[in-house]
Amino acid sequence: MGDINDAFNDRLERLRKLIIANSNLPRRPMEIARLHAEKSRFQGRENLAVAIGLVNEPRHTKNGHLMFGIEDKSGEMNCLLMNRKGDDRVIEHAQVIEAGLMPDDVVGVSGTFSQNGDMFYVDDLHFPMQNRHDKKFAEQGVSVAFLSDIHVGSKTFLEAQWHKMVQWFNTDPLARTIKYLVLSGDCVDGVGIYPGQDKELAIKDLYGQYSRFAELLELLPEWVECIMLPGNHDAVRPAEPQPTLEPDIQQDFNTTTFVGNPCDFSLDGVRLLSYHGKSIDDFVAGLRTVTYRDPVEAMRQMLRRRHLAPQWGGKTPLSPEPEDGLVIREVPDIFVTGHVHGHACLDFRGTTLVCSSTWQDQTSYQRMLGFQPKPCMLTVVNLGTHKSVSIPFA
Repeated sequence: MGDINDAFNDRLERLRKLIIANSNLPRRPMEIARLHAEKSRFQGRENLAVAIGLVNEPRHTKNGHLMFGIEDKSGEMNCLLMNRKGDDRVIEHAQVIEAGLMPDDVVGVSGTFSQNGDMFYVDDLHFPMQNRHDKKFAEQGVSVAFLSDIHVGSKTFLEAQWHKMVQWFNTDPLARTIKYLVLSGDCVDGVGIYPGQDKELAIKDLYGQYSRFAELLELLPEWVECIMLPGNHDAVRPAEPQPTLEPDIQQDFNTTTFVGNPCDFSLDGVRLLSYHGKSIDDFVAGLRTVTYRDPVEAMRQMLRRRHLAPQWGGKTPLSPEPEDGLVIREVPDIFVTGHVHGHACLDFRGTTLVCSSTWQDQTSYQRMLGFQPKPCMLTVVNLGTHKSVSIPFA
């Protein structure tokens, strides 16, 4: 449990500094234990108290208010964010209340205590996100392309469409500008990932799946450098952050750089954050505004929180490292995820958000859920202009 406490303390300290730097706090935050000891000072609107802590047990009341606890190393307190009308911050409050909070979010609260001191009435809620990011541009007009969730080895892998893309890479003038291809996890379907998977596999050997994918990458032009990270179907531990693929797998690939999940890196001076996106499952379950049909909203919420997977004990396994490797330390110029087999590319407060397309047709599980993926869309972003184009191959 010491490692878990270390991870949460590291997260709290890092995000506390970001909240102080990026938010217009009415005063310096105080430890929760000290606020409790001096709560009589903070029972009128003329003297607001400020605290920063980890969220626990967020829930909506029957009247539409948002209740939650926050805790730091010194103590905890119960908070209420009321669904108020006629307030200057009513729109922002309404958005937060509509979405809700995630367990283990780090937020700042400013407000006052109730007369009996049992409840902290939140006047304003403060997230670590900065208002606007000034993105960087490459000096040369080179481009980066994005794909994810190829799922080689599955019977539903769309191989004919892959060869169609390869032909485009070798003939289209735009393809000559593509210097990098970022592959954001689940490049193979894996083995033993879910019950009955063996019935849906065309290649039942895990190493055979990677060997086949290496052959498919070899068909791309030599000027394209691939950057490949793992996902929840890959041959690494499921707990995030995930390490790179093992050397026995890497040796099959040429011109491929292997990185962990997530990975923060720079291409020609442009900062990218690539994350497979498993925690989107938790954001869909935990926030009322996030759906699988609009996964970009989950990405916005990650940037708002400056954290990729805040919830401990949810759908995303997390490793209790001494330092929380899922904190977004620097705002990226481009933020890319995959996992949900959707597709989107848009700007959010100066960051280009890319939800990478899959190369797998609708699975039986998706069909049962009524979910229609958006396969075979290659997203290309010019690093010199940040203009993007999505090219369909389905």
